Amino acid sequence: MLDVSDVVQSTDNPAAGASAPAKRSCPRTGRSRGDALAAGRIRPSDMLVVFLLAGASMILLGGLAALIGELGDWWYGRWLALHLVFVGGISQLVLGAAQFFAGAFLATDPPHRRILRAQLVCWNLAVVAISIGVPTGVTALSGAGGVLVLAVLALFALALRQMQRRSLQRQPWAVRWYFAGAAFLAVGASLGPVLADGVAWAHGSLLAAHLTLNLGGWFGAAIVGTLHTFYPSLTGTRLRFPALQRPTFQLWAGGIALLAIACAFDLRVPAALAWTGLVVASALLCLNVFASSRAAIQRSLSERLVLVAQPMLLLGALTGLAITISSGASAALVGADRDVVAVLLAGGWMALTVAGSLLHLLGLMSRVRNLARPARPEAAGAWQRGLPPAAAALVVLWALARLLEEGALAQAAEALFGVALVALAAMIAIAAVRAIRAAPLRF
Repeated sequence: MLDVSDVVQSTDNPAAGASAPAKRSCPRTGRSRGDALAAGRIRPSDMLVVFLLAGASMILLGGLAALIGELGDWWYGRWLALHLVFVGGISQLVLGAAQFFAGAFLATDPPHRRILRAQLVCWNLAVVAISIGVPTGVTALSGAGGVLVLAVLALFALALRQMQRRSLQRQPWAVRWYFAGAAFLAVGASLGPVLADGVAWAHGSLLAAHLTLNLGGWFGAAIVGTLHTFYPSLTGTRLRFPALQRPTFQLWAGGIALLAIACAFDLRVPAALAWTGLVVASALLCLNVFASSRAAIQRSLSERLVLVAQPMLLLGALTGLAITISSGASAALVGADRDVVAVLLAGGWMALTVAGSLLHLLGLMSRVRNLARPARPEAAGAWQRGLPPAAAALVVLWALARLLEEGALAQAAEALFGVALVALAAMIAIAAVRAIRAAPLRF
């Protein structure tokens, strides 16, 4: 198994490895490889830390917007909070982590500094433009934000392709999931200005199709794809059933595409078939994750958080299938029971997976960016071992209370889960500070 920390340590600190090659000079300029790296490229850890910090900052702003919206009866606070968390926050985590993992497993340098800077600047400009344009009804502004999103996706695909071409290895799964996710988001983002402009569509639900492509296609493909390499790295094991990754990809990508079409044209049977494909894909992912967990030679809070999050994906997909069969093609996404699916997939699966991933990656960055610092093992006290299963149980209770329309119980479970997320956010903040202080950021 190729361990991410070993790859990043060797690329960030070439002299650290006993078998590291000597510096070679460019015949044309006479500069060493290290000089060329400083001139045009950045260390993988610098790239990842910057994207993680930008994403985490947007997530915090989203939480602040949600709080202000609740306290001040801010009419678009909920929408702004979701926009900042998902588009501003998690999307930037995906952009950074995808290029980080692709570079690690292709054993090649990160994209050029100019490409990364353009991605970061344009994405955040897009987030701000859409944040202002949608609630104020300025279509030109929200449309400009959509164009910037598409431009960043093009740069993202270009960066992945360049890394793939530079690599001497053939690792198609290092980029395949990310290409698919970018394609889904490009289509989903194109529907955003249409929805913001209030264009009439009588054939089905464009909003449900938009949510399917953005959440399931972009975030879902990135997370599911990354977990096939990231979770075994967390446990110090190999992917137990690598042959299952191909059908997982086919079922996930096909399910998302079919579900988006079915929602847009109100086709219940194809929507049910799409959800069935997503259920099977989720089960195949869980099979690989649980197999790695059983063989784990290292345990951590991060590993436990990611582990308990995966049954939420399977449960959410099963719930989506049941709601679709009983209530219609788009009911699981925009119907009366949509909150149940949202709690399981966004509150449970995405939130816990992202929290565990951030904890691990920021801790890893703190180590590889300053090898002189002693390693800080992740805390393994009783409450850290109990937090992941408790958080997962709260998510299930919250979803069940929503389904049974038990408002008081749902609010209590939501509040307790919020406390768990605040505790995790504090730990992530500490890990972020350590990663920043480990070495100067060169971006």
